[in-house]
Amino acid sequence: MNLTELANFYNSDKGNSYKCAHFYTQHYEKAFAKYKQQPSLSLLEIGLNRDDCSEVPSLRIYQNYFGEKARLFGFDIREEFKAFEKEGFEIFIGDQSNPADLEQCCANQYDIIVDDGSHASSHQQITLRHLWSALKPGGLYVIEDLHWQPFEESCSKTVSIARQWIDGKLEGGEHLPVEWLNTFAQEVENIELLPSASPLHPSHLTKNALLFLWKK
Repeated sequence: MNLTELANFYNSDKGNSYKCAHFYTQHYEKAFAKYKQQPSLSLLEIGLNRDDCSEVPSLRIYQNYFGEKARLFGFDIREEFKAFEKEGFEIFIGDQSNPADLEQCCANQYDIIVDDGSHASSHQQITLRHLWSALKPGGLYVIEDLHWQPFEESCSKTVSIARQWIDGKLEGGEHLPVEWLNTFAQEVENIELLPSASPLHPSHLTKNALLFLWKK
């Protein structure tokens, strides 16, 4: 099965049939192709299930798509997900707004990091700041659902910062300080904003719902 079929099978909204039906898998299918050819792969997903703690849909998708060569990590605030370690996944428990919790993830290096966590801009930016160094050269850092925010914040929205980066403006704000931005600017290869196909949100918002950050 391809990524879309797997997402639909495992009830993930990364596909085109379940709940928000973002159809991110059409973008992932292209982006993940080169990693599928590698002899080994390490992937970290932030946020493991939008529904409950009974399953880990995204990790199941990657497990089936990449096969036995993949070393798969998950990070979530809910302790119950630790139970999935017995199935071969490596699970970190913590709050993505807390740098000390994110530090657990930095003992490893990843080919792909996907932030599908709280979706709060502050959390996305804190996570990016602390995990960018854990992304391997040639790796892909993904932030999902930039079009939706769980609560109001005073910081700049991640989607607005991404647009500035694409326009060549090196700006970040309180969670992405200048010294980090200078390093990031030297290491980032390409920045892409991609659409969600979800029918539940206005198209002017969903056209920039998915962020790809490619590392040199």
